[in-house]
Amino acid sequence: MKKYQIIFHVDLNAFYASCEASRNPALKNHPVGIAPRSDRGILTTANYAARRYGVNSAMNVIEAKRRCPHIKIVPPDFALYETMSSQFFERLRLFTDQLEPASIDEGYMDMTEDANTMHPIKRAEMIQKDIMDNLSLPLSIGIGPNKFLAKMASDMKKPLGITVLRKRNVKSKMWPLPIEQMHGIGRKTVPNLKLLGIHTIGDLATYKNITKLSRFLGNQTESFIRRAYGDDDSVVDPSRAETVQSIGNSKTYEGYLHTYDAMLEALEGLTKTVVRRLHDGELACKTITVQVRFSDFTNHSKQLSRSHHTERHVDIIEAVEHLFDALYDEKPVSLLGVSVGHLEKATRLFRQLNIFEPETPTKTSNVDTLLERINAQYDKPLLKKGFKSSS
Repeated sequence: MKKYQIIFHVDLNAFYASCEASRNPALKNHPVGIAPRSDRGILTTANYAARRYGVNSAMNVIEAKRRCPHIKIVPPDFALYETMSSQFFERLRLFTDQLEPASIDEGYMDMTEDANTMHPIKRAEMIQKDIMDNLSLPLSIGIGPNKFLAKMASDMKKPLGITVLRKRNVKSKMWPLPIEQMHGIGRKTVPNLKLLGIHTIGDLATYKNITKLSRFLGNQTESFIRRAYGDDDSVVDPSRAETVQSIGNSKTYEGYLHTYDAMLEALEGLTKTVVRRLHDGELACKTITVQVRFSDFTNHSKQLSRSHHTERHVDIIEAVEHLFDALYDEKPVSLLGVSVGHLEKATRLFRQLNIFEPETPTKTSNVDTLLERINAQYDKPLLKKGFKSSS
């Protein structure tokens, strides 16, 4: 019988602002925003005391001061944040080695075995107290039977929340939430889903026209529907924090990229270079990562791990666009990067077949690959397949 998983999602609250309050306790109960001191600066985050005045991240300093005249604007100190992030994960490893960092201020912990010695809620309270006592950082913890539900749970109560989300509570607790609160759904995708009448997570779970839905969610459609029902097969993988062999391409844009279309066009160019290097090395990849630096100097990245390796441009660019959509924040972009990892020699791979795939490679699939390799050398597709006339 398969053992019931217990997964924690641990999420530091208002991380940058909390780091500044840890260094300077006078800021602890004072409204704080992290931004360059210039009035034209953009807040990377605001603490909860500032949020009570309607101040939030991505707001310019002038507007933040209008809403909260006594707010303290503190310039970002990324060296401090990286140091405190390292200390945070070091303390979490005192509780389990089954830890997967997800970003600078959040991660997943597999506490299944630990539950044999202590009730999960008691353990969560212990972790929360340890981080506060030793680092003065407030922490929310979501507890669920898989990573997705744990992540959704941690967002339900902040700051200093501990929330349990079981599969039997998905319809009552998660389905009524706005679709924009579903982990993984990007801001650019939300308006398109609302055009389909999808306003809540429950609407997505029960939507009948999969063909229409796939136009906006692509090959992740089935995965999103399963997650809306509380299903998630992904596991906590400590090795994901380790450096892996990869091929990447990034570019800094001095004048910034201002439109979504310009950003997608830039990503297409970066992806073509990465795919060409894959082909040159006769390699295939399993993970795809997109990196973005916004005009407010914040860096964000998102990774997708495929079920099988690929070297196909169509597979990789689809993943790149999906990842960027989840990161897109309607702010100018100063850097974009695309990288692929978990590389293997294509000649050594045996792709697992499913019922939708032919048992052996066909002439058509070989032609597709050849056309992709040729078109990857140019800015636009020059060649495409023709079709035999039936007359």
